[in-house]
Amino acid sequence: MTEDFQQALLQVARAMDALARVFEHRIAELRALGESEEQVREAVNGLQAVKDSGAIYLTWANHYAKRVAGGESEAPDDLADEEAFDV
Repeated sequence: MTEDFQQALLQVARAMDALARVFEHRIAELRALGESEEQVREAVNGLQAVKDSGAIYLTWANHYAKRVAGGESEAPDDLADEEAFDV
């Protein structure tokens, strides 16, 4: 994979990480303010969705970047096991 692809994927991974931290901060705020469990649960669900979708996106982006850049890459058998980018 080329340096351009690696840098772009790293930027996306860092952005997804930053977004997850914002969700985590908001969850802590909601709990500290004594907001309802429903509101907290909604934020937690959002955080989990961001993490899951980010991991899936990065797994496939990494796969295709390797293929396009001329490297060998098979489709991941199990996306949950892919740890190229841990979001």
